[in-house]
Amino acid sequence: MFLVEEKENGPRRAEIYMREDGLFEGRIYHHAGGDGSQLLCGELEFEVCGVTETLSRVETLVDEELGL
Repeated sequence: MFLVEEKENGPRRAEIYMREDGLFEGRIYHHAGGDGSQLLCGELEFEVCGVTETLSRVETLVDEELGL
């Protein structure tokens, strides 16, 4: 996978990747504990918010999830 774009909104962040099959994947990162405490970089978890055929569509999904 290739990193295409990173986005942030406050404590939340997202990364958009182009997968080897040509699809685009958006990942939303959040704290593993869910309590908002400071965690080390390795303690972040992600959820896939979308896999689409176009970059613009996954950007829209990511923006909605981040509240942008």
